[in-house]
Amino acid sequence: MPASISEYVPQLVTDDESPRRGRVAWCAALAGAASLVGLIVAAPLLRAAGALSAAQAIYGGFSLVCHQMSARSFHVEGFQLAVCARCTGLYVGGLLGVAVYPLARPLARRETPDRMWLLLAALPTTLDFALGFFGVWENTHLSRFLTALLLGVVSAFYIVPGLVDLSLTPWRQHFRPGLPREG
Repeated sequence: MPASISEYVPQLVTDDESPRRGRVAWCAALAGAASLVGLIVAAPLLRAAGALSAAQAIYGGFSLVCHQMSARSFHVEGFQLAVCARCTGLYVGGLLGVAVYPLARPLARRETPDRMWLLLAALPTTLDFALGFFGVWENTHLSRFLTALLLGVVSAFYIVPGLVDLSLTPWRQHFRPGLPREG
C-alpha cells in the first residue's frame, strides 16, 4: 500500500541534469500560466473581431471551471473575459507567482512552504466571498480580483516545487509505477 501524502519525501536526483530540468519545469509552468491568462483575454478580443468559433471554444473550455457571470466579470471591447473577476485574479496571480518564484526560492528547493501560508492566503478571498454572500458588504470586481490575486501568487509556491520534483523523477517511474525509486 502506498504511503500517505504526509509521509512523501521528494526524491533526490544527483545527476548533472537536475538544474536544467528544474529550469525546464519552471519555464513550462510559466508558459502554461501565461497561455491561460492569454486565453482569458483573447476570448473577448476574438469575439470582438468576429472570430466567434475560436472565442466560443475558449469560453466553453473555461466554463468547466468558472460560472462566467457577466455581472461579475471584467469586460474588454464590450465582451466579458473568459472567467469572472475572482478567477481572473487567481490566474493572473498564478502567473505572477510563477514568474517571481526563482527570485524568491531556488528551483532546486522542492519542499513546499508550510500549508498555513496557503490557508492564510485563502482567507481574504474566503472573507470577501462570505461577507458578500451574507450581505454584510458588497464586494466588487476589484475586491474579488485582488483577494484572489494573493491566493494565486501564493499557490504558485506550492505548484512549482511539485512540477520541479515531477520533472526530476526518473522517467521510467512515470510509466512503470511499480518500480522502486532510485535515490
